[in-house]
Amino acid sequence: MGRTRQFEIEEALDRATRQFWAKGYAGTTLDELTEAMGINRPSLYREFGNKETLFARVVEHFEATYLTFVREALASKTPALIIRRLLEGTVRVCFGTGTPRGSLLTHGAPAGSPGDERVRLLLAERIEAYEHALAASLTLSRAGDTALAGGDCSLLASFLITHCCGIALRAKAGVGQARLLAEVEFLTAVLGSGTMERPMPR
Repeated sequence: MGRTRQFEIEEALDRATRQFWAKGYAGTTLDELTEAMGINRPSLYREFGNKETLFARVVEHFEATYLTFVREALASKTPALIIRRLLEGTVRVCFGTGTPRGSLLTHGAPAGSPGDERVRLLLAERIEAYEHALAASLTLSRAGDTALAGGDCSLLASFLITHCCGIALRAKAGVGQARLLAEVEFLTAVLGSGTMERPMPR
């Protein structure tokens, strides 16, 4: 009985995740959430709290369910593999079967509402955490990598996370998966060639 109830909670949470993913925090109403989750408002409040606490649970669910590729990418042995797996995984999650285009972490933030500042900060903190983890993995894996030798892994991580956010935005805007994967291929080739290490002409 307990296992069935847990499954029902996870299913409702996944439906809420897709709703927020598609419309963002500010764009999603409680009526839309209860309809998507198949529960009434009293049940929502009892199980998940208010809209903000539900969204925090949704972010955890999104990361645990849809961003598992990040952990696998960061465990790769070389910077090249870390970068490729991270970027390709980002493209794949933005075009998942039965899920909205883009990424909840990029599209979930409210559009400038002062009352929703905590939600914006939550998403910003999660993105920053991925940036720090990426920088640490690049630093550990760069030994013997001539392209990254002496490079600033913190700046590279920041650049790559910005690119991941850009992938999500472009996917949401309608750019195709094949095009974004081609861009990933181009970027990994540029980084692998060491072009990014050379100073720009003045």
